Amino acid sequence: MDNQNDNSTPAPAGAPGDITIEYDVVVADKVVLPAGTVVHVRKPMAGALRGANLGGLVRMDFNQVALVAPRVTQPILHPHLIDAMDPADVMQVAGVLVDFLLPTATKEALSQSM
Repeated sequence: MDNQNDNSTPAPAGAPGDITIEYDVVVADKVVLPAGTVVHVRKPMAGALRGANLGGLVRMDFNQVALVAPRVTQPILHPHLIDAMDPADVMQVAGVLVDFLLPTATKEALSQSM
């Protein structure tokens, strides 16, 4: 059986969806993802969003992030790993997902208003 949490395949460095985990992810007293691990979040296509509530995802609803994250992250962030993550790291994942969902015009309008 494949180990889907195998970190031997590195995420592409410096990609727009890269985040660096700030805190160890510990499951059953074992560090599964150490602090400093780079997680690549790829832009979700429509199929990866199947069953997700887009409004909830835009509001960074934890359950929606946990539903979509395993479909678009490398290494794969399964729901049990999301549950074990520090809230700051979950917010990083959620922020990247929300950024991917915003149309370019909306991003430009937001950047001009700041």
